[in-house]
Amino acid sequence: MTFTSIALILLSAFCHALWNFYSKSSRDTRILFFWCGLYTLTIAFIAFGIKKPIVPKPVWIYIVSSALVHLLYKLSLTHAYTVGEISFVYPIARAAPAFLPLFAFIFLKERISGQGLIGILCVMVSILLYQQREARIQFKAFFRFLREPDALWAYATLASVIAYSLIDKQGMSEFHRHSTEAPMWRAVTYYLLEGGISQVFYGFSCLVRFPRQQIAQIGRTEWKRALAVVGLMLTSYSLILYVLMTEKVSYVTSIRQCSVIFVVLLGGYALKETYTKRRFIAAVVMVFGIFLIAYQ
Repeated sequence: MTFTSIALILLSAFCHALWNFYSKSSRDTRILFFWCGLYTLTIAFIAFGIKKPIVPKPVWIYIVSSALVHLLYKLSLTHAYTVGEISFVYPIARAAPAFLPLFAFIFLKERISGQGLIGILCVMVSILLYQQREARIQFKAFFRFLREPDALWAYATLASVIAYSLIDKQGMSEFHRHSTEAPMWRAVTYYLLEGGISQVFYGFSCLVRFPRQQIAQIGRTEWKRALAVVGLMLTSYSLILYVLMTEKVSYVTSIRQCSVIFVVLLGGYALKETYTKRRFIAAVVMVFGIFLIAYQ
């Protein structure tokens, strides 16, 4: 992997951590995502008005599939942030790289080694540490804590991340194979189309679930936050899609996992969340495990 790819992934990780932090600190993350969706659609219309997107037919199935999975991702993540702490929810939701090698082996025929298995074990240990909710660590209570609402939504988010990572890897590979457009424009096109479709469905779900007055109030008071989230989302995911065109999905997602450390520190010191030291140790163990998985 080139130095440029690593630098782009780390920048993506920081942007990803920052937009999650801004989302969590909103008065209502679920409604904030509604306005983020409207701004994303606006950006898509402007971008595609300037330059018409040319998408090869084989790529559309991946765009639509990714959009549907991203809808589930948005629903799960916003519910998780509503009921849980970001320094707990985010690391679990971003533990996908530990499971991707297995699914990549099954669906994408990528390899996994003994070192990779050790890395997966490290991630499992880190998840056990995150899951602790008492002063003393009690691993026997893991399954009891697993039934808590924030844990259920966090693991649902994790499942959706695994799914869309595999879909997007194949989608961008097909885009790279069939398109002569500039690489970054391919990434932006894929993101805006996938994001636009998922945001339409998410927007309708919000109109059904929440009073119009409440939606309007969040829109008036947090429009700057929503714009910042959209900008950071676009930057973060476009960078990842760009790198995925030439790099292995397990390598890319592993380095991007550094965002976990950023989020734990932001949650602990900016939002005054609990168990910061324990979660920081867990974050370091997770990132170490992911590096073992990536560089097997």
